[in-house]
Amino acid sequence: EHPRAGAAGEPVQVEERRCPEGRAFGRGCKVAMRFGELVDRIEGGETRLYLTTQELPLLSGGGEALLAPPLSALREKLPLRPRLAGSLCPQSLNLWYGRTDLREGTTSGLHHDHHDNLYCLLRGRKRLRLYAPSDAPRMRTHGRVRRVHPNGRINYTGDPTAADGRTAHDVLRWRLRRARRARRRAEARSSA
Repeated sequence: EHPRAGAAGEPVQVEERRCPEGRAFGRGCKVAMRFGELVDRIEGGETRLYLTTQELPLLSGGGEALLAPPLSALREKLPLRPRLAGSLCPQSLNLWYGRTDLREGTTSGLHHDHHDNLYCLLRGRKRLRLYAPSDAPRMRTHGRVRRVHPNGRINYTGDPTAADGRTAHDVLRWRLRRARRARRRAEARSSA
C-alpha cells in the first residue's frame, strides 16, 4: 500500500530548492503543503521539493513524540522497533522524501548526525561515504571537536553533551525530578 493512502491529508513543511540564497537544500526555505500534494508533485517529476525531518509534537510530560506527520498518520503500519535495530530504542522516526534530476544529481555534503540512522533507499541509487567518528579531529568541521565519546558521539567546544546526547541542563533537570520524587515518597512515609 502506498504511504500516500493513509497520510495524504497530513500537513508537512517541505524544503524548496528555489530560494534567494541559491539552489541548495538545507537553507531554511520551507513551504507548507499536504503530504498528498508533495507525493503527487514528486511522482510528477518535481525535483525542487524535499521532505526532511519534521518538528516533533511535544508530549504532555514535556518530551517529544516518536513520530511527526506524515509518519504519525501511519503509526499502525510502521514497525516502531525494526528487528534490524536489535535492542536499540528509537529516539525518533523520520522520513526524507524527494526526487533528483538524474543528469544533475544531488549531494547532502559531508555531515554527521548525532543519532544512529537506518537508511533505506526505496528507488534509485545513492553512494554513501562513511567515516569513523575517530576521524573527526582530522576533518574540517564546523566547530572545534572537543571530544569523541566511545559510542561515536561527537562534542564540539561550547556544546558538551553526555554520550547519549543529554546536555548538562538535561542531567540537572532529571536529577531535580528524581530528588522531588524521593522527597514526596519520604513525606508520604512520614505522614503515614
